[in-house]
Amino acid sequence: MVKKWNLPDLANFEALVSTADVREDDQKAILETLSGFKGKEESQQRQKGLRVWFERAKPRSKEAGEEVGNRLRVTLGIVQGLALIISFALGVALIGGLIEKVGLTEGKAYNVWKLIAITIGGQWVFLILAVLSWVILRNNSRKMTLFEEVGGQIIKKMSGKQAARGWNELYRAGSSYRAILSWRVARIAQWAAVSFNLGLIIGFLAILLFLEINFFWATTLQDIGLPQLEKVKNFLSIPWGWWQPEWLPNRDQLVLTQLQLNELNPDGKPEFWFPFLLGSFLFWGLLPRLILAGYCHVMEGRSIGKLTFMEKRHRDLWRKLTPRVNTRTNYEVSQDGVILIDVGGTDATTEELRPFLLQHLRVNPMGRFTSGIVNGDEKEKALQELEKAKRGVVLLVESWNLSPKQLKVLHEKLRSVIGTNHLILYLVLGLPKGGVTQAPEEAEIAEWESFVTELHDPETEIVAYKI
Repeated sequence: MVKKWNLPDLANFEALVSTADVREDDQKAILETLSGFKGKEESQQRQKGLRVWFERAKPRSKEAGEEVGNRLRVTLGIVQGLALIISFALGVALIGGLIEKVGLTEGKAYNVWKLIAITIGGQWVFLILAVLSWVILRNNSRKMTLFEEVGGQIIKKMSGKQAARGWNELYRAGSSYRAILSWRVARIAQWAAVSFNLGLIIGFLAILLFLEINFFWATTLQDIGLPQLEKVKNFLSIPWGWWQPEWLPNRDQLVLTQLQLNELNPDGKPEFWFPFLLGSFLFWGLLPRLILAGYCHVMEGRSIGKLTFMEKRHRDLWRKLTPRVNTRTNYEVSQDGVILIDVGGTDATTEELRPFLLQHLRVNPMGRFTSGIVNGDEKEKALQELEKAKRGVVLLVESWNLSPKQLKVLHEKLRSVIGTNHLILYLVLGLPKGGVTQAPEEAEIAEWESFVTELHDPETEIVAYKI
């Protein structure tokens, strides 16, 4: 049975890909493994097949082995352990620091408003801001949030050279890996928050056990203070008030614990408050963090399960492992049968591009159309020419200034015509200078590579034009 991927193994895998060696017995092993996966999506086949190759190539590698992944695993464990210890100590320190001295002889007490606002309200404000930053930044731009970036830097700083290399390999490997890393950082953060809330609760119980403590609330606005406090009390008790109604202070008990001219009412007992506060810490502090920690764990696993391995190096390796007809970008002998599609309009002529196509791609174009031809009056003629394209299609694109949505529609139309085994190449051209087409900028190539990766088409490649 083929093992499932995990974070340390992915780090090892990326370290191996750059020095990948493919043997005939690897191909046979993958073919045998995939024979039982007929009808499955190709991304699932790649997950299984690349895992088979990884297990076979790992013992052969003198450079990577399991060192990168193992060190990353140990580092993540150390970081999480330290986060738990520090967070627990902060929780204990916070609950102890909120104790106030009331009057000259009254002793020590908690201000209920401050206790609720800082321990529960502060956590939820921070959590809401973190979720908003995740939605706005990571979910839309596929970048990590500032907190996740800081967490990643801490992990790299605390790790050795090999573990930092493993994290960097994954971080640079594409947005799909960055999603997994951000879920891991979020998972560590949530377990730290669980530890923080345990520190609050255990510290609170220890203070009640070993100290003589009281509770009070204060306001100079009599018409606002009591009604608002009752609303807060009723809201916080929603998850558990029906189960333990005796934990809730009633209106008379609230009145008895109001501070009067810096003096505590002797009839206001601490028993009015501490069961309610304990329930609030449990259900509004600890429980949500436990749920979020479990959710991050599940989402990390799902992100790993959704890996398509569609980055360029993955596609190149997969072609070596599963050789098929018409899937190579380089040929030993020049071949006719490729169609040029001019997307967006370029000044580069076919004759200007022909030497590059012959020397670097080993293909000779048999025709050229504009991208609008597939929807125009000469659509049928264009489709007939595309069907004859034995080596696929080369799309001529200039810089990253075209609509990704329109390009995706064009890509899907071309794929439906030429079939799934023919190669589609995006030849990225730089802007002309002095009438001569130039090589594109690296930033433009990165944008196009990201676009092709999102197409999830294993028979599509990016090629940068060279003079």
